[in-house]
Amino acid sequence: MKNKEITAPFGLHWFRRDLRLRGNPGLCWNLEKTRGRVLGIFFFDGSFLARPDFSANRFAFFMASLKRLQEELRERGGDLLVLDGGPEAGFQKLFELLSQRGHPKPATLSFNRDYEPFARARDGAIENFILPLGIELHTERDHLLVEPDEISKDGKPGSFYQVYSPFARRWFEKLLEPEVQNRIRLADKKPVDPCLTWAEPLGHEAQRLDQLESYIAENSKAVTIPIPPAGPAAARAALKRFQNKIDDYARDRDYPAQGGGSGLSIYFKNGSLTIAQAIAELELGREKFATKDGRSTFLRELCWREFYYHILFHCPWVEKQSFVAKYRNIQWENSKKHFELWKNGQTGYPVVDAAMRQLKQTGLMHNRARMIVASFLTKHLLIDWRWGDRYFMKMLLDGDMAANNGGWQWAASTGCDPQPYFRVFNPTLQGEKFDADGEYIRRYVPELRALSTKSIHNPSSIERAAAGYPEPIVEHAAARLRAIRRYQ
Repeated sequence: MKNKEITAPFGLHWFRRDLRLRGNPGLCWNLEKTRGRVLGIFFFDGSFLARPDFSANRFAFFMASLKRLQEELRERGGDLLVLDGGPEAGFQKLFELLSQRGHPKPATLSFNRDYEPFARARDGAIENFILPLGIELHTERDHLLVEPDEISKDGKPGSFYQVYSPFARRWFEKLLEPEVQNRIRLADKKPVDPCLTWAEPLGHEAQRLDQLESYIAENSKAVTIPIPPAGPAAARAALKRFQNKIDDYARDRDYPAQGGGSGLSIYFKNGSLTIAQAIAELELGREKFATKDGRSTFLRELCWREFYYHILFHCPWVEKQSFVAKYRNIQWENSKKHFELWKNGQTGYPVVDAAMRQLKQTGLMHNRARMIVASFLTKHLLIDWRWGDRYFMKMLLDGDMAANNGGWQWAASTGCDPQPYFRVFNPTLQGEKFDADGEYIRRYVPELRALSTKSIHNPSSIERAAAGYPEPIVEHAAARLRAIRRYQ
């Protein structure tokens, strides 16, 4: 391409958590608007990398997803420019570079909306920066199927549901509305191929600014787990695998050893796959809320995810404090010793330890196991749910603020529509019920593999000593009563 071609209108698409081309609404709009002349752009914002919930493992998976996106763009004649720094400084840097080479500013800028407090503040600042420059700014929904302002309680503007069931019933009704059905239908829309190659217009500066390879190499030193296949193709493969077992989802999803989960959450997190795409591919959307089959059950899980995003949007303060006001002053024990034992899978409760070791070894944890370990930390050990929330965000490959926060506050009985404070999971009974033959425990607590199915959930002191496995750090009945009294 000759440099003079840069004078034709072109656009920028700012990728954030939408790392795919197909069914990317903001990108599709921009490509159609500029007849395919769009450059993808991504910013490595230092403030993001310095966040307390930053995870080297999750970042490595994100980087691999970003690399797949860059490769796909280049295969189609486009590119992804990776700039070091925050977006406002990064846009300014790019515009200055274009001006120095005699090229105009972009005609359009598109991005897909985000709903976390940090992201909303960032995006508001960018809008204020971009609009006076005469650049057409366009945003689209993508991460959520139904946005927070589209479901209101009793039809009152600004109101929102604080209980899951009525929210979910309304959400299921929304799936049948023509506008939402159209979103689902367009979820896999193939975009116009990008045709703007930037090697010549930006010359060597593009190579200087493209930091992706160095970021990947540097971050890999801190990775502690195997990183799963990344990108839209990997997400589609996972979706196909789940399609073959979705009818058994309601039956299998509570059993950690069965692998009954969807395996899609890591792809929802960075936008290699969206809820709309999953619903379209699985041919969902007409199921009823109260039905107990696999398809309706899976839809309810997707709805929980959106419910927690609605809560975070309307109550951004839940990121740092309990939703239920009367539980904001609970006197937590916050034993650092117990917290370390919990993190390392050394509590003396086999199913708890299996789950925590799975997290440390894989960056993943089955949903039932998440509930068990969260209940144990907050109720048995009386450790602040925020400690567990932060640790999960550091470790989980699918760590997502809204869902993680909502899940932890649910388990701690401090959140929106939580489990009752007096419900304290018995970890031994939970193991016996959801890992009856001990397969999950044997997989992640190998020192107990030789024990019988009868004793593996609650080994005797002799069996523990022989296996080098610790005694329980708290006694269930006493811990349960202590928790109930503390909440009361």
